[in-house]
Order: sequence, then structure tokens, then C-alpha cells
Amino acid sequence: MRGILRGLAVVIENVEHARKLYKTEFYGRFLGYDKVKREEVEKINTPLILALYEAVYLVEKGKLTVVDETSGNVSLEELKKLGREKIKNFDEIYQIYRYFRDLGYVVKSGLKFGALFSVYEKGPGIDHAPMVVVFLEPNRGISATDITRGGRLSHSVKKTFTLATVTKTGEVLLLGFSWARL
Repeated sequence: MRGILRGLAVVIENVEHARKLYKTEFYGRFLGYDKVKREEVEKINTPLILALYEAVYLVEKGKLTVVDETSGNVSLEELKKLGREKIKNFDEIYQIYRYFRDLGYVVKSGLKFGALFSVYEKGPGIDHAPMVVVFLEPNRGISATDITRGGRLSHSVKKTFTLATVTKTGEVLLLGFSWARL
């Protein structure tokens, strides 16, 4: 499968490839659409937009080749270098993304929840994301504000609020909060 690097995103222009990638593993988002249910994918005729961390993951797994229309193939290291140059804490954010994907979860942007990621067990349109993940910068302590935000967020959207960071030894460290009404 081939994607074209455009800024900090990778575009899958071949609609058949885009449909397959989304339908099988919920990568990316279709241009002009927020969430697409699996049964609606065949009606979509727009390119699929991958976040840079999604493209890096797919290149690592051998499922995607990325090209730049002016300079040709873009290597995995070139993609990571771009991420490091343009996105603060790219390596740590990517490592957290990879951690959840490797466990079999579907990982989507959590921006609408004020989080880094929304993590699904099955995928959008099939189930609701039971978890939102907020990135905690390495070497930063957890503040009372972080915990309060987690409580309010998890309670209002009925999701487990998870703080995620990467340790100095490269391990992903998670701390989850879930508040339920009694």
C-alpha cells in the first residue's frame, strides 16, 4: 500500500486501499468524515488521511510505503525525524500509540475529549471507547490538577481516564482513573 506524505500526514489516495485499511483495522480518517461505521466504508470515495504516528506504525509493520512526490520514497527514519522536528515528544507519543496498537486496541485521536487518544476495544461505530489517554511529559510529576481533570473527564464522558508516560528505560507507564456514580 502506498501513501503520500503531505505535511505531517500521509494520504492514501487509492480509495480501494483506503477502504481496506480502515475497514480491517480502523486506521486514519476519511477526508470530510469524522467517524465512519464499518458498514458505511464502501460508500466512501475520498482519500484516507493518516496521522504521522499511524503512518510510522504501518511502515514499521511493513503494511505501508510512504513517498514524497518530489523526492521519492520516504524511509521510516525520515518519518520519525520529521515527527521529532515538528511534534513535541513525538517519540514518547508514538511509543504509547504503538503500545496500545500492539495489544490489539484501536487507537484514534482523543482531541474531542481533551485527550491525546481514545482507545477502543473493537472500533468506532462498533463500541464506545472505554478509555481516553492523556500524555504526561516525562520527568513531570502528577499534579492535583491532573487528577481533578481526570476525574471530571472520566465522569462526564463515562470513560477510564489514563495518564500515560514513557520512563527513562523506555517503558510505557499507565495510571488509570475511573469514577462511577454510586
